[in-house]
Amino acid sequence: MLKHTSSKILTTSNIPKRNITFLKPLVSTAVSHFLFNKEIVAANQLEYAEIEKDSKTKQSTPITSETDSSEKLYPSHIPLNPISKGLVFLKSSIGSFTSPSNNININQLGETFPILSNCWLDYSYKLLLTDDKFDGRDILMNKPDYRHILKDYLYVLEEPELYSKTLAYQMLQYLNKNKITLESREEVHYIDDINHQFVYNKYRQSHDFHHLIIGDLPTSIEGEIIIKLFEGINMGLPLGIIGGLLSPLHLKDGYIIRQLYTKYLSLIIDLNQKLKCNLLLINWSNYLLKDVDEIRYMIGGDDLVSFSKWIGDDVRELKKMRKQVVKKQQQELEEL
Repeated sequence: MLKHTSSKILTTSNIPKRNITFLKPLVSTAVSHFLFNKEIVAANQLEYAEIEKDSKTKQSTPITSETDSSEKLYPSHIPLNPISKGLVFLKSSIGSFTSPSNNININQLGETFPILSNCWLDYSYKLLLTDDKFDGRDILMNKPDYRHILKDYLYVLEEPELYSKTLAYQMLQYLNKNKITLESREEVHYIDDINHQFVYNKYRQSHDFHHLIIGDLPTSIEGEIIIKLFEGINMGLPLGIIGGLLSPLHLKDGYIIRQLYTKYLSLIIDLNQKLKCNLLLINWSNYLLKDVDEIRYMIGGDDLVSFSKWIGDDVRELKKMRKQVVKKQQQELEEL
């Protein structure tokens, strides 16, 4: 491992925080109380409260009559009965389709999706448990928390001549460029099995690593669609496949929709057939000082290395094209 020779340590304040503002109008609150029982409202309030204090020191979650501490399986757990969980799923399904950029809806949908809970999480946990080629058992034994892992590697930014090709350096640069942090990844709340909760937490915290490894994909809707499709096909993640296939409809641009459904979808399917492992089996904390292209080669050989060289720039051009179309449409409306 390369030695730390820097005399100056950067702080996490150098990494811009994810700027997410949640608006909860009185009308929405009233509708929530009318449509959903008090248990769901209390759960939502707890989740909003935890996200709002994300950058502060974690404190114990307030306990209400609807979330008895004796029922909690892990610190962030919000236990719900089947009816309440079904209503959360329904509410978040509608919210995810109408407001795909709202992380609360996406998080709740992922944790309450029936197929995810009943099949995929069980399969994925067994995959980690029986893996003897990659990092599956190491992940289960050491339980890495990726949200805070880069704080010990900030020194690499001061020595690009030594570290510029490493996962730690490129990940920090990626987070800076996209104005996000790993710390902003929300904890799991609604999964009622501690092993399944760990698996989904591992997936959620790895999402930004997937963006970088696949090819420095931007966090735009185009980049998210491609990474969701990739994760869905690679991991068998139901929500990834469904989200990746439905999300393009929000773009309302025929050319870009055709590109996502024809060009990129076929390329992602073809590439995944050549990958050597499920990305869940990679413990990113073991490779932070390793060359990113070496990691890509380990996962997908020359095919993934080649794919990663062009996909990010290609998707950014698609994003630029979409913005130009939207701008032109707005100008035409103003001229009417």
